[in-house]
Amino acid sequence: MRNVLSAAIAAIITASVAACDSQGPMEQAAARRDAAAPATPAKTAEPIRSPAAPAADAQLGDKVKRALTTTPEIEIGAIEVAAAGGVVTLYGTVEFPAEKDRAALLALEIDGVRSVVNNLVVIRGS
Repeated sequence: MRNVLSAAIAAIITASVAACDSQGPMEQAAARRDAAAPATPAKTAEPIRSPAAPAADAQLGDKVKRALTTTPEIEIGAIEVAAAGGVVTLYGTVEFPAEKDRAALLALEIDGVRSVVNNLVVIRGS
């Protein structure tokens, strides 16, 4: 009987020691979360732009500017053209609202233009 009691006490002590070494549910969850987290903070995704992108943007801007300057329906005042990733932005002045609209439509017809931001201002006598 003493051997059984000694064995039971030994089993209880062993289980207690093992329980002290293990982590509780909260600690286990924190350990799993920490192990799954990346070592360095994630960076915000930025569009990948090739070294040729600025040159392509400049070419697209030039094509749009040429189209605007060679169109007789538009009295080009002081129009500037900027292009980035297929988005063309028109800056400057025109004399009539129809010229503003026509300039945007002409820009959209150019191959490579995905959208147009029309920041042209109508000023009579510009």
